[in-house]
Amino acid sequence: MNWGYWNPTQRIIADGALDRLPEMVASFRPKKVLLLLGKSSFRSSVGHRRLKEGLGGFCLEESDPVEHNPSVTFIQEMWRTLRGRKFDLVVGIGGGSVLDCAKAIRILLTQEDVALEDYVEKRREFQHRGLPLIAVPTTAGTGSEVTPYASLQTRSHQKISLTHPWLFPEIALIDPLLTYSMPKYVTACSGLDALSQAIESFWSVHHTPFSETHSLRAIALILENLPTVLREPSQREARFAMSLASTEAGLAITQTRTTAVHAVSYPLTTFYEIPHGHACALTLPSFIRYNGPVLEPERGAHLLKTLGISSWEEAARRVEGLMDEAGLERSLRKLGLDQQGINNVIENGFRSDRVVNNPREVTQEVLRDILQKIY
Repeated sequence: MNWGYWNPTQRIIADGALDRLPEMVASFRPKKVLLLLGKSSFRSSVGHRRLKEGLGGFCLEESDPVEHNPSVTFIQEMWRTLRGRKFDLVVGIGGGSVLDCAKAIRILLTQEDVALEDYVEKRREFQHRGLPLIAVPTTAGTGSEVTPYASLQTRSHQKISLTHPWLFPEIALIDPLLTYSMPKYVTACSGLDALSQAIESFWSVHHTPFSETHSLRAIALILENLPTVLREPSQREARFAMSLASTEAGLAITQTRTTAVHAVSYPLTTFYEIPHGHACALTLPSFIRYNGPVLEPERGAHLLKTLGISSWEEAARRVEGLMDEAGLERSLRKLGLDQQGINNVIENGFRSDRVVNNPREVTQEVLRDILQKIY
């Protein structure tokens, strides 16, 4: 057995951690800083005013707002707009879409002017390290602040991941106070995304003792605290725990990547606009029922103990109960899919870089059965 572990991102988590951003920025001695934000949520918050005040002493340029589920085309155009402006540091503040975009831009700005697809499709390797990046998550779910992945959407509505060790942010500045303004639905989707990541990492064929530590801690934190933040959005300890859990789940999938649940979620999001965390939650109970029985008995028992139940059926029902408590629809039909939609998900839900990580083979027949049962 030969296990390794590597994550170079410095992690800072504290209520009010955003106030340390000027200090972190100054540590890089930048002449010019590029700031990436989303379209509205953070911009309308108190945190945005604090940010502007704190970074007032730096030469700061703000990019165009990052779109939700950024496309290859969007990032290519942003790259062309910004290249040649000689930035020294990138700061990304937002949900997973903003942080993924920031990771892609920080490395593209140091490369030659070629098509982004050349890097995505591995026809070309990155020649230069990217600019330093400080990642500040405003949701508790994606864990993007500690991963080397940037999820993008292609012109054909495929979800792909730009992956490289140079995509790791230098600093993850995690301020749970920034998550308080999330609506209940976003809180639920984010939390269930992190739960899915943690469970998938645990059963991934690439699991290690190191990744399992992150997985199990994330699972325990989410199950204990997600119901609380759904009922009491300003409950401080629970919000802190969810931010920590999100980062723990991100650390876990950095070592193992995700599995079939995420593979199936991508076409649900790109074709039917079901938010990513909701899309993951739709099939997570079914894959718990499917994958659970093939886990090694000792490992399976450990996961069940962390979930606080004694059978895979109970585990699946616990996730379904979380969805119901959050008001997340569990029927594909009610979410807008017809039978052709089922076929579309099957056709596009077999991303080899995810499905091969699954502990049990997933065939088209297996996936059809899973989707029909939640139709």
